[in-house]
Amino acid sequence: MTREALKGRAIRLFAAAIVVVAIASLSAPRFPALDATVTPPTTPVTTPPRMSDSELARIRGSEAFIGHVYDDGAGNPTIGYGHLIRPGEHFSGGITQAQADSLFRQDVERVVNPALDRITVALNQNQVDALGSFIFNVGTGGFIKNLLTSVNTGAFEEVTNRMLQFITGRDARSGRRQVLRGLLTRRQFEVALFKNPVPLKYLSGIMPRS
Repeated sequence: MTREALKGRAIRLFAAAIVVVAIASLSAPRFPALDATVTPPTTPVTTPPRMSDSELARIRGSEAFIGHVYDDGAGNPTIGYGHLIRPGEHFSGGITQAQADSLFRQDVERVVNPALDRITVALNQNQVDALGSFIFNVGTGGFIKNLLTSVNTGAFEEVTNRMLQFITGRDARSGRRQVLRGLLTRRQFEVALFKNPVPLKYLSGIMPRS
């Protein structure tokens, strides 16, 4: 075979190989999952909002420990750290501070945390602490009825304005509702806390005692 013939045969074999490769690539099965670019999930992992340890301690300090049954100023029998006595509970002999701590933790779990679980927007810790303090003092119903929708829609100015409406209590002697200094100061503290993203250490000393 001449040199020219060998060269022509090599060219034909190379061309045939290119055609085979092209056909194979067109008919090969595709695997989209392997071809796709891997991207991280777009939905962030969230945890239920909870009050900080410092805020829980501040609430206990503001409520103060009272080991015997007393009137909370609104006609409700109360004991310990602002624990509203529930039907079936009897504390005629009083309670210790350790028992008051236990009741306080139960109240937070029973009253505050389920209400915080209804929040669907991201809040900073100060905002969570402010709302937790409000819920502990006013109750779940007051929060859900008056604040929750505004919180979840991001209407934060409306949230703080409504918080400041809860400053009245029933006078023990006259029976009339009136502005209570302790509640006013407490609401002012909670509003200041809610509006600031950084800790308000300078305010820790003015949290009122109920």
